Amino acid sequence: MKQQQKLFILALILFIFGLLHVQTVSAEENPCLACHANLKEPAKYLHAALKTGCETCHRKEEGKSHPEQKKSIVLIQNMPKLCYGCHDQSKFKGKMVHAPFGSGMCTSCHDPHQSNTNKILKEPLPEVCYTCHDKKNFTKKKVHSVINVVGCTTCHSPHASDFPNLLPSSATDVCITCHKSQSSGGHVIAMPGKRFHPVRGVTDISTITYIKVPDPKNPKREIEIPDPDKPGKELGCTSCHDPHSSDYKRLFTAQRLCLKCHKY
Repeated sequence: MKQQQKLFILALILFIFGLLHVQTVSAEENPCLACHANLKEPAKYLHAALKTGCETCHRKEEGKSHPEQKKSIVLIQNMPKLCYGCHDQSKFKGKMVHAPFGSGMCTSCHDPHQSNTNKILKEPLPEVCYTCHDKKNFTKKKVHSVINVVGCTTCHSPHASDFPNLLPSSATDVCITCHKSQSSGGHVIAMPGKRFHPVRGVTDISTITYIKVPDPKNPKREIEIPDPDKPGKELGCTSCHDPHSSDYKRLFTAQRLCLKCHKY
C-alpha cells in the first residue's frame, strides 16, 4: 500500500512540474500574443514552425527597442533562404520558376503562421492565383472544369518546373492524363477519308513567323519564308483549345477555328 502511495505522490509531482513547464512556455509567448492577437484565433492549418517558437524565424534587431521602434523585429534570414531551413531546396528548383517564388516572396501565397486553407494558403485555389492573374481570363462562358473542381495546381507547379508554363510535362501529355481517348495522337474529329487530325509531330502553322527575302528567281521582288530563327511551336491541344476558359464551345480559341491554319 505504501508503495502505491509513493508512486501516486511521484506521479503527482511530475504532473505539477509538467503544468509549471507549460505555464512557463505560455508566459514566454504571451508578450508576442499581447500585440499579435490574430495568432490567438484557432485556425485549421498551422505552420509547423510555430511549435518551435517565434525565435525560429524572427529575432530582435540589435540597438532597437521593441515594440517602440519600427523594424525592431526582423527575420533571421531573408526569404526564401529562411524557408529552406526546413523545406528541401532541391524540390523548388527548375528551368521555369514561378515569379513570386523566384523573387523570394513565399508569403505572397502562403500565410507564414496559420490559415484555414490547406498548405496554409492565404486564400483557397483558384482565388489565391487571381491575386496576380487576371480573373477575367479564367471565367469566360466555358470554363475548364478542372479549375473550379480541383484547382490550378492540378496542371501547374506553384513553385518551379522544367517545362514551360510550370507544367509537370509537355502540354499534350498533361491533357491526356484526363483525356485518355486522345492519347494515341489522333484527334477526336475525323477528317475526310477517315483520317484524323494529328496533334503530335507537326508544326502549328498559326505560330510560324514569316520574313521577307529576295526572290532567288527574281531579285527585284520579295517573297515570304518562315523565319529560321523563330520556328513555329509544335501543334498540340492548346493550339485549338484554351486550357482555362473560352467564349466558344469545347474551349475553342476562336469561333471559326480551322481558319487559324487552313484557308477554304
